Amino acid sequence: MRRLLDLAEAEISERLREGAKLAMEALSMALRGDAPSSSVREIASKLHEIHHEVSDLVMEAVARYSPVATDLRFLKGALFVSYDLYRVARYAYDIAVVFEKLGGGCASERLRKVGGVVMEMVAASVEMFLSRDISRLGEVERLDDEVVDKSYEEALMEVLRGSERCRVVEMVILRLLERASDHAVYIANHAYYLLTGQTRRS
Repeated sequence: MRRLLDLAEAEISERLREGAKLAMEALSMALRGDAPSSSVREIASKLHEIHHEVSDLVMEAVARYSPVATDLRFLKGALFVSYDLYRVARYAYDIAVVFEKLGGGCASERLRKVGGVVMEMVAASVEMFLSRDISRLGEVERLDDEVVDKSYEEALMEVLRGSERCRVVEMVILRLLERASDHAVYIANHAYYLLTGQTRRS
């Protein structure tokens, strides 16, 4: 028979899976370059609600079941993961606003590529946390350094060499994607903490 705490953790896990799907939907929609920012904001608002639901479920589980060790680390991590997913969606909203206000016709192959990598990182990080398997941690950190951060730095240098409007829009959006990817790394680090009880320095 499953423990009641296992049932609570399963419910929290389901909320996190839903949150990951919504965060990636928000990014995908925003990166098209033509989505109304209000539509992306609605998704971010749903993720904010999920964060509050996870918070309530975690507090109830702590109060009712007095979890220890890995169970307590899971509950603590779930709070952070739900917030990180909300932040990813908020960055997606910011991207949609940049396109709406400044960037008509400025969607680029580089933005599509980096955005796809960020979505891959978010999906992998949440799955690591939920499956308690950190085998892809190094991959997530490598993508952050070698694709997302590097693309942002390249775009920044291009802007410094000239001020074409689309280059500026691309650089701003890459900065937002760089911040979103950092949250994917944070989620991966929550998975590491869940498994090892150790925190990683970012």
